[in-house]
Amino acid sequence: LPMSPLESLASSAVRTANNVKASLIMVLTRGGTTAKLVAKYRPSVPILSVAVPVLTSDSLTWLCSDESPARHSLMYRGMIPVLAEGSAKATDTESTESILNAALQTSIKKGLCKSGDAVVALHRIGVASVIKIIVVK
Repeated sequence: LPMSPLESLASSAVRTANNVKASLIMVLTRGGTTAKLVAKYRPSVPILSVAVPVLTSDSLTWLCSDESPARHSLMYRGMIPVLAEGSAKATDTESTESILNAALQTSIKKGLCKSGDAVVALHRIGVASVIKIIVVK
């Protein structure tokens, strides 16, 4: 059976983390599926599962999805859940970068990484999925 594109991405993120000796894998997720697939490959480093709430509007009121993806990820090995702030930025790229930076600061405060460490980040921009290697400043 061939691997799904999302599962292939998850296994590549774990392999990348091993190759660059990363101290953390950071996964931005809306429903938690991507983070669960990363955990399936049992990386040797912690997984920071950043649950990004979905903001929707019907032009009168704003609605925000709940925190259940963050709570559900407590059941998986090596996963540390964080709930990101909802964002109504103009583009996905702007909001993704601000969420990545906030998650990086949170991981430094929690002692998951320190200055000079490599962190593998897995997220989506539009319809494309991206694996980034970020060096902590």
